[in-house]
Amino acid sequence: MRGLVRVCVAVAAGLLVQARARSEEMAFDPARWPFTAIGKLNVVTGPGSRQFCTATLIGPRLVLTAAHCLWDRPRQRWVEPGSIHFVAGYDQGHYVAHALASSVRKPPDYVYAYGTSRPNMPNDWALIELASPIPLRPLSLEHLATPEDGRRTRVDIQRAGYRRSTSQLMSAQNKCAARLTEGSAPLLVHDCRAIPGESGSALLQVEDGQPTVIGVLVAGPRAGGPPGPSYAVPTSAFLGAALEMLREQTASP
Repeated sequence: MRGLVRVCVAVAAGLLVQARARSEEMAFDPARWPFTAIGKLNVVTGPGSRQFCTATLIGPRLVLTAAHCLWDRPRQRWVEPGSIHFVAGYDQGHYVAHALASSVRKPPDYVYAYGTSRPNMPNDWALIELASPIPLRPLSLEHLATPEDGRRTRVDIQRAGYRRSTSQLMSAQNKCAARLTEGSAPLLVHDCRAIPGESGSALLQVEDGQPTVIGVLVAGPRAGGPPGPSYAVPTSAFLGAALEMLREQTASP
């Protein structure tokens, strides 16, 4: 996963509240919802060459991921939609559903070469329209539920994805803490571990047993470096675009 953030420990401590729950690996069934809505995003970059990230089904024909997952590193260009495969509920060669992409929508201001610079990260999201609908229950988008002062941390955040080190298996965590940064282009700072391959996975807030997507993972601390927070783009950055695409898909025959 590209997206390694250089932050000093003091700044990281200031972004997360001091009292927070420690994230944990959780027991789950990849063949059951909501994990069936989470899939491996395989991107073909040439003959015998591919890369992957994680993505989430948010509509019958709409998938959410990180923009940097769609950069063809060998050719130094954006991949064509026909090279993008969404494989829902993938587990050791088995999967629940599969579809090719037909189009991609991402912010024009996102520049892959700028990496995880602070101005670049809020634009690191992509919405992938699928060529055919997937007959699975999607996850819905919501804003992070926080008190009005926006300073408290939630500890009921879950996240699931596909790590490069265990690419055939979905991994999941819960009891993560998350909060929004301030400013006109906020980020979600959270303590779910971010391991290469898990870019593009959704942060799920669970309330009354119902999970909703509150952001998409884009960066974590540098491998081998000091511990620090991970970063996600909140739904506020792409909610309008997602709703527009969902309306268009519903209106089209």
